[in-house]
Parts: sequence; structure tokens; C-alpha cells
Amino acid sequence: MKKTLIALAALGAMAGAAQAQSTVTLYGLLDANVGSFKTNVAVGSSVQSLKQAKIDGGGLNGNRWGLRVSEDIGGGMAVIGNIESGFDISTGGSSQGALFGRKAIVGLSSGFGTVTLGRNTSSYDDVAADHAMMGATIFDPSNTNNGNSPATAAAAVTGLVVPSAAGATALASFVGRNTTWVGYNSRFNNSVKYASPNFGGFSGGLMYSLGEDKTTAVGASKTVSANLKFANGPLLISGGYQSEEGTRTAGTKPALENTLLNVAYNFGVAKVGLGFNRAKYKDITVLGVTGDLEAQKEVSLSVAVPLGATTLSAGVARSKGDDLGKSTGFGVQALYSLSKRTTLYAGALSTKAYNDLSDEIKLVYPTSNIGRTTTYAAGIRHTF
Repeated sequence: MKKTLIALAALGAMAGAAQAQSTVTLYGLLDANVGSFKTNVAVGSSVQSLKQAKIDGGGLNGNRWGLRVSEDIGGGMAVIGNIESGFDISTGGSSQGALFGRKAIVGLSSGFGTVTLGRNTSSYDDVAADHAMMGATIFDPSNTNNGNSPATAAAAVTGLVVPSAAGATALASFVGRNTTWVGYNSRFNNSVKYASPNFGGFSGGLMYSLGEDKTTAVGASKTVSANLKFANGPLLISGGYQSEEGTRTAGTKPALENTLLNVAYNFGVAKVGLGFNRAKYKDITVLGVTGDLEAQKEVSLSVAVPLGATTLSAGVARSKGDDLGKSTGFGVQALYSLSKRTTLYAGALSTKAYNDLSDEIKLVYPTSNIGRTTTYAAGIRHTF
């Protein structure tokens, strides 16, 4: 009997230890707001303004739910995984068009860093908002994780030169993004990603996405993304690079390149962030001519002031280039921590695009109010 009890106790201890080595975490975020949104829409061969009140989601962060798993396999190494689904809280539909469109990865983590495979955020995206003291919300004029592809940019420029219904749609899509920076894509399929551990405040990352769209005529498109970061006390400095290729043809390799530098400092009474970005469309075809567009030089300045449970923020941003013109924007927001996991918020954003090309746009689309967007909204965010 004693031997049996001892054996059962040992088995119980082993089962408990095995259970302690594996974890599964369910988490999520719910964010909804009501507001007034003024955007540009294409009507025939013209671009007109549309203002409407609506219930929307993702004012501060995109709605999501997910599972994180981790298994300690010894020697300081763990198997990790993460699946994350995004959804539109106003309709209940999927936000990315896939069950786990936000993230679906598995990999290994150790003292040498973390390596994952699957659909993941890019290394550039990991540092893209380091300068944004507004937190890359819908009120942040530099919020850019909704980038336009090289094909969209080419169609927008073509639509500016040669008026057409399709050109108007592309142009409205490009300038109606409610932000001033050109933007980038934040998630990629078929990717391998490495994130380093922290070495005295320094860390870095690298991601490579295989296009897997190779044909007998053209090579596969791919994306390369990297970052380097230093965070020590109140100072943060980071940089990021991303080259995302569009659909190739026999003679072109269209791509969008972003190169970013962030500086942020916490003064205690306020946090200040400054960001510089260079966005360049390469090897795109406009009216039968293939080449590079002039790079957009982009800058953002923002500040956040904590006042107890309330945080007030404001930011300005600008993007300027010879081919795609100039856009400027200003945003303000207020956050109130209702509880540890619930935040109330309100804010406004105003942007104006294509100032340098206003005369040309008036000739092409004389009835349009192209390039002006405004947003007013108030909402609630809850995490679990």
C-alpha cells in the first residue's frame, strides 16, 4: 500500500510539473466608437466628399481575440504559438478575411531570441509606432498601417493625369486614407521572423516573407523587414526598414520601401516623440513608362501628457514629394482609464492631401473636394 501511494504521489507530482510547463492563454480586445467621418469617394470620373455618422470599431486598437501557447522543453527553450483573429465589432464580420488574419505562428524561443513561422506582423511594424505618443490610433495623423500597394499608387497617378472612373476610384482610395503618411502593410503570409533578446537596452528583428506566387514567367514577390531598437530609461531610439514587393511582371519588380527613424523621450510630465520616414515606390508603370516615383519625405511630432487617470495627446504629421504631392494632418485625443482594463476615449483628426497638386486636381476634377478628411469620434475599449 505504501509503495502504491508513493507511486501515485510521484505520478501526480510529474503530471503537475508537466502541466506547469505548458500554458494556454485566451485574450482579446473590444473597441467600439460612434463618430462622424468625412471621406472622399469616386462618383463617375469625379471625386466627391461624403460625410456620415456611423458606429465603428478599432478607434484605439483593432478588435481581436486570440490564443497564446507555450511549452517549456528544457534547457531554457520553449515552443511557442499564437493565433489571433480580427473582427469588425459593428458587424461581427472578419476584418482580414481569414479566420486568424491578424496572426498565425509557431516557433521556438530561447536565450538566443525567438524564431517563428507563419502569418506574422513585420519587423518594421514592431517599431513603426515608437514615435507616436498618440498610440497609432485613428486620431494619429501618422498612423500608417494601411499602406497602398505600388499598383494603387500607379493607378492614382494615372488617374490624376488622365481622368476616368477607374482613375478617380484609385485616386480617392489613395488620398482618402485619413492619414498623412503613405503607409505600409503590416502583416505577411508565409514568413519567417527572428526577434533578438535585449542586450543592455539594444534589440533587433528581421522578417522575410516568401511570396509563393512564382510562375514560369516571373519570380515570386517577397518582403524583407528589419528593425533595431535602443530603450534605456526615458530614452527610446529605433529604426526600421521594409521592402514589400507587388505583383511582378516579366520586366518589372514593383515595390514600396519604407525607412524609418524614431526618437522618444519621457520627461515625466510629458512624453514626446519624433519620427522621420522615407517612403519610395520603385519600378512602377504610369502611362506606359516604368520607373521610380520621387520619395515621400515624412515627419511626425506628437506629445502625451498624463493627468491622473486622464491622458491628453496631440500630434502633427506631414508627407511631401514631387510625384505624390504633399499631405498634412493634425490630431488630438483624450483617454480616461475607467478601470484597469477599460478606457474611454474621444478625439478628432483633420488631414489635407495633395496641396502641391491642387491646381492640377482642380483641372482634372473641378467639382471634387479631394484630399480633405475629418474624423470625430468617442468610444470605449476593453481588454481581457
